[in-house]
Amino acid sequence: MFLFSIIHQSAKLSLAVLLPACMATKVCAQVDLPANLSGFVENHCLGCHDSLGQEGDLDLENLSFDLADKQTFATWALVHDRVDHGEMPPKDDVQPAREDLNAFLKSLSGSLIAADRKRISQEGRSKVRRVNRFEYENTLRHVLDSPWLQVSHRLPEDGTYENFNKTGDRLDVSHVQMAKYLETADYALRSAVNAAAFRSVTRRYYARDEGTMIFWMPFRKGINMEPSRAPIPLLGLTSETEVIRGTQPLTVGDSNPEARNQEAFGFVVGTQASAAKYDFRNVIVPTPGNYRLRMKTFTFTAGPNGRRGGEDHGLTGGTQKWWLPDRNVVMPGKRSEPVTLYAHTASGESIWIGTFDSYPDPKIIERDVVLRKGDAIRPDAGRLLRTQPGWRGNPNATSEGVPGFAMNWLELEGPLSESWPPQSYQALFGDLPFKVHESEERLPLPPLLTEETLIGWTERSPGIPDRRVDVLPSDPDADARRLLVAFVKNAYRSPIADDAVIEPYFEIYKEATAIGQSFTDAMISAYTTILSSPDFLFVESQVGPLEDHEIASRLSYFLWNGPPDEKLEYAQNLRQETELRAQTERMLSDPKSDRFINAFLDYWLELKEINANTPDSQLYPQYYIDDQLTEASLFETRRFFRELIDRDLPAGNLIDSDFTYANERLARHYGLEPFEGVELRRVSLPDDSPRGGLLTQASVLRVTANGTTTSPVLRGVWIMERLLGVHIPPPPSGVEAVEPDTRGATTIREQLDKHTSFESCHMCHAKFDPAGFALESFDIAGGWQERYRAIGEIGEPLEGIGLNGLFFTYRNAEPVDPSGVLQDGRAFADIQEFKSHLLSDERAIARNLVKQFIVYATGATISFSERQQVEEIIDSCQDNEYGVRSIIHAVIQSDLFKIK
Repeated sequence: MFLFSIIHQSAKLSLAVLLPACMATKVCAQVDLPANLSGFVENHCLGCHDSLGQEGDLDLENLSFDLADKQTFATWALVHDRVDHGEMPPKDDVQPAREDLNAFLKSLSGSLIAADRKRISQEGRSKVRRVNRFEYENTLRHVLDSPWLQVSHRLPEDGTYENFNKTGDRLDVSHVQMAKYLETADYALRSAVNAAAFRSVTRRYYARDEGTMIFWMPFRKGINMEPSRAPIPLLGLTSETEVIRGTQPLTVGDSNPEARNQEAFGFVVGTQASAAKYDFRNVIVPTPGNYRLRMKTFTFTAGPNGRRGGEDHGLTGGTQKWWLPDRNVVMPGKRSEPVTLYAHTASGESIWIGTFDSYPDPKIIERDVVLRKGDAIRPDAGRLLRTQPGWRGNPNATSEGVPGFAMNWLELEGPLSESWPPQSYQALFGDLPFKVHESEERLPLPPLLTEETLIGWTERSPGIPDRRVDVLPSDPDADARRLLVAFVKNAYRSPIADDAVIEPYFEIYKEATAIGQSFTDAMISAYTTILSSPDFLFVESQVGPLEDHEIASRLSYFLWNGPPDEKLEYAQNLRQETELRAQTERMLSDPKSDRFINAFLDYWLELKEINANTPDSQLYPQYYIDDQLTEASLFETRRFFRELIDRDLPAGNLIDSDFTYANERLARHYGLEPFEGVELRRVSLPDDSPRGGLLTQASVLRVTANGTTTSPVLRGVWIMERLLGVHIPPPPSGVEAVEPDTRGATTIREQLDKHTSFESCHMCHAKFDPAGFALESFDIAGGWQERYRAIGEIGEPLEGIGLNGLFFTYRNAEPVDPSGVLQDGRAFADIQEFKSHLLSDERAIARNLVKQFIVYATGATISFSERQQVEEIIDSCQDNEYGVRSIIHAVIQSDLFKIK
């Protein structure tokens, strides 16, 4: 019950949610305002906002001035901001004298600041909160010394507030949450212990051996597969035609090691093809952990067989023949092929683990990867054809042949460990000896390789051992006490005053042994309780200045999304600028800061939703199932933001920059100078390029579209809120969204002009529609467009074939118009002019970034009384042109960071 006694009583509400309720509030008649406010309100406000008019449902005649009430405070704060921003009184009303306006604002802000500071002194800036699921995973990795643990997916999705999953207002704890914590902790502990059951071994898996289960199905089991998609058995660059005919065995096996090393399977399609997946499913991943993966591959060209796969339509409207490959004729590859590696789980989920370029000359690549028990390895040559039902041709094929990718073998070394027993075992049981029990059960091979017996053959490969570790204590109770004290001190992020803190957990251990559990299981029960306790789950403390260990915790959960390391944990004088700056520099330069960058961007820019908007297969066949583009788009934004931090580049680069990061696929997408290679590289942008900054990156343009059409409304709101920090209220209830016309009969601008002809709609749309229109030159995946796409009879038909092997069916419809007029009257013709308008106030860009960092770091939004402190943070960065690294330092040095 103690755990639930500290769960938050209520959540703060945003002004957008509070406003309707606040504006309708009537506390008493004839409210007495302070004398220095009442005259201004009577002369300039009550004409519309009295008890009779109540325009906007705001009755200032009866609105209380009890600023201790949160709803009343929020309403008066909104009144202040509307007057301060010149929105009230309306422009067509008599305007107050400047001295009267300033006096009103000064008096009202003074009252609001005083009330807000009193609240903070009593309640603190932020609420007590639990760790979110990603922080929980990273904390487990640290405490269990198991950097390979992957458990966040086992916990419920966290709630978000003000963009992030970092605030106590949304990180509550329910009985479902607690059940999942107990379940996840048990899994993590057993994975950490049982790592000691597996010594590192190196196993090689030949592609042709995998064919006995998957690849060989088209040849040997009579499954109907189009020959052009079937795998090609290769010996070097020689197609083994007798193997294709079935007159020779699939592999020479161990009888001829030299030939076996040259045997390969070649593919002219990507792994998305419905009947040509090329997973390594015989791989044995016996336990979660770090592994070293090596893979021998090469590229080739399959000769054309003289048959076309479809009509004589070219990719860009020209004519060419979509040649089908001749599996009997194989030639050297003409170029490299980008390959992505996935860990493919039994549930069908594919987790990215790496990329590489495969070249015409056979090469062995090596990657260190993290795998889960039972994972299969899935390579995917993503540039190759990814056939869908009804496919008609190959966009990469020419009269000279069809490009292909071949695999010889895959080698897996692991689980890797720097010491023995593994660090994860030592984190729980120190130097106690143990023994390993192994079950005799194995997953049997299917008796016959048919479609029927292969259904469900994805749980795990045959031969994965089922082992468990039993710890052998010399004095069980004494060992249990010693281990629990050490574990609690490591798990809790605050000093432990007395070893008696372990008594409740020792009792759990005793109860477990009393009902017959082994020492190992009883200790895991006690450890599980520790990892689900309030002292482990919650990260904030009492109201007031943070102590050194609390600053260390807040700093590490900000920059590492996890707990402090030993250097930070034992750092002294963290309230002093020099020490705090040194620790911040060290942490930003550590690879663990990638956790911060990835999580911050996932939520601030909504990059976690990049796969939610699947490109429409008819309107955008070039993007449909183009995982290469999706992957490169995401990594571009991460690398770009990392560059801003590492080089302390001005925050204005968020709006426009003279560089970006791109690989071959992304460079082609952006119309940049072409080059080969899957690795991202820093690319200087031409002076006339519309790219540069976050606004025109493919990831941002994709998450702000819906997969079918662009949306100026969604994109405009996104820009104003995410990059400029302007709050946009939700639309009134009952107002239907504007649905773009995919037939091409009308443009989205024409539909919005009709929609915003109503004054109630125009007032809000004028704030964000122009920003959305500026991005209309970019399609749903960030490609350049000069005309909208449509399906139907309107517009110019396009000719070509998509990555899925299907002919285009869309048409070019009405021209795109990226011009607009901002609410302040400034006009722009295109995205370049729009960016220049935004960059005229770089301080606003920096201000928004400061606010985003503060919410992410402290779990609390900027209150009214803290606005001046934000301006002081921005002032301190002005000489560095608002450098992003400087802003991070300034936020961490501020009192907003150092108090609860």
